[in-house]
Amino acid sequence: MKTKIFFFLLTTVLLATSCDRDPFPLSLDRFDVRWFDDDQSGTQTPGDALQFLVEISTTDPDADDQRITEWEFTYTVNGAFGGILEGDQNNRSNTVSLDAEVFINKLWLPGPGQLQPGDVIEFRLWAIDNWGTQVEQSHRYILE
Repeated sequence: MKTKIFFFLLTTVLLATSCDRDPFPLSLDRFDVRWFDDDQSGTQTPGDALQFLVEISTTDPDADDQRITEWEFTYTVNGAFGGILEGDQNNRSNTVSLDAEVFINKLWLPGPGQLQPGDVIEFRLWAIDNWGTQVEQSHRYILE
């Protein structure tokens, strides 16, 4: 009798947990970076600009079931957090579009001094939906 009850309980647990579906992923539809050689040096310098064209969307066929709840576009300089360029908390939309132009020499530096050749600026896009599903993409810009 104990064996039958055990198998009945095990079957019930397995059936109950198999009904959960995996959440739909977030889709990074576009992450384009365009470099503008504003100082006409021919190399990547602090006098340049980058344009980021980004689109993120939900993939659940029922638009009411999945929403992007938070996203941010940040940067680091040589691994130290530089700041948030754009973002939104408590967002409740199915798409995020970003068209951001970043002038390298206008970025706030997280330490003393100026940008030097070899410095690495990393831009990071991150988003999360109401199910906890995340998407992330980054772009590294290395000064020459």
